[in-house]
Amino acid sequence: MQIIAFILDILLVVAAIAAFLARPRIGGQLARGLQTLTTGILVLGFAHLAETLLFAMFNLDTDLNEVIHRLLVATGFVFMIIGFVRMRGAFDGKD
Repeated sequence: MQIIAFILDILLVVAAIAAFLARPRIGGQLARGLQTLTTGILVLGFAHLAETLLFAMFNLDTDLNEVIHRLLVATGFVFMIIGFVRMRGAFDGKD
């Protein structure tokens, strides 16, 4: 089952990288917001891969692994929220 989880985690990271590379090439505040948002998506993908690797390779304590995973996921969401705020600022005319 760990192999399936690892493969799915790799697919999540690949999808996040693809989203980052596929973002529209625009300028200004909107571009910075979109880049920040896609960075958050990349962090979310990495969080799942890190959780699997920390458990499988380093046999990290389950509770500590879950805390690290949640901190990474929270960081990803913070990036996404900041990205949305920046994008909204582009439409509101704020920097």
